[in-house]
Formats: sequence, C-alpha cells, structure tokens
Amino acid sequence: MEATTILGHVTDPGYARRSVDPVLVPWGDARKHRQVLTTVGGLQLSVTLPRGTFLADGAVIADDGTTIVAISRPAEQAVVVDFADNVGVDAVRRALVFGYVLGNQHAPLEVSADQLRTPLMTSAGTAEEMLRSLQLNGRVDTVALAANGWTNTSADHHHSHSHSHSHSQDNSHSHSGGERHDSGHSHSHGHEHDH
Repeated sequence: MEATTILGHVTDPGYARRSVDPVLVPWGDARKHRQVLTTVGGLQLSVTLPRGTFLADGAVIADDGTTIVAISRPAEQAVVVDFADNVGVDAVRRALVFGYVLGNQHAPLEVSADQLRTPLMTSAGTAEEMLRSLQLNGRVDTVALAANGWTNTSADHHHSHSHSHSHSQDNSHSHSGGERHDSGHSHSHGHEHDH
C-alpha cells in the first residue's frame, strides 16, 4: 500500500466507525518524506509525502474504507522538567541556563504550559547529573515526544541568509517565504544589508 498525503486525523467524525491500525513513528522519523513503515497489524506502507510534511500523532495516512492507518508516537527516553517543581526566581535562572545548554546542543524542545521535554541526547546518567548540577527538579523518563511537532527552537530553524549590498543609507531587513515550521506555514529570513 502507498501513502502520499495526510488524509485527516483519527478523531475526524468520518473515521468514527473505522478500525484503526496504528503505525509507530518515532519523533526522529516524523519529518521523513520518504520511508517504508509497518503497522502494528503488519501492513507495509510505502510513504512518499511532500517535503516538509510532519507526521503528527493521530495523522491518518491510509484508508481502505474499513480500516485507517494512523500515526502513533512511541514512548522514547527524554529529559522532563515539570515547571511546578521548579518555582521562584532562582529556578528561573537555573532553567535559563538549562535552556542555554540545550540550545548549544541544538536539542529540540517540547514546551507546554506545565512541562518541558527534550529527547535524551546523552546517557541517562549524564542528563541526571546535569539536572543535579543545575539544581533543577527534573528526570529522565520514557514519554511520547513531539506529538504535534516541536516548539520552534534553533533546531527547527534552517536559515538561508542571502546578503546583498548597495550604497544607500537605508538599513532594512526583509522577510520572505521559504522556511517550514511545525505549525504548517512557511517563511525564511533573507537578510539584506544596505549601506
């Protein structure tokens, strides 16, 4: 079977009476536009999607009229920091340092109203030691990551910088289309420096 587009979401009313055959897609494969996947039920799919497509949790990629194939994010090792466990001015400072460290690693972040999650990029022991050294209350846990994409971070931004120079006094920055974000829209940052 071949999947060439996202057909909808598993919660769409049109799929209410369908059987669901989940296919487990880890966060690292959610942006791959070409791959071969095997569902939990054993169905093999050749996936060829438009570049930039993100396979979100619950996305329906196949429908035979009886059964739908829906993306399901498996649990993976991650560093998890609950905001409620880290309160006060000093906790904010420590969290900013933690964010700086993750930014230097270009680690993707999933930030909700109450929690930060990032994939385990080192050993569990190293991550736990980093949390201890920053005096952050956090843990290494096994959780589903990036169900609907990552919070926009430096890991999501692949800027193309074009520099053009002229001899006027106008210093301006123009922004035009091209860069893909998980929210489904595109933009890029073309930086024009006029002298």
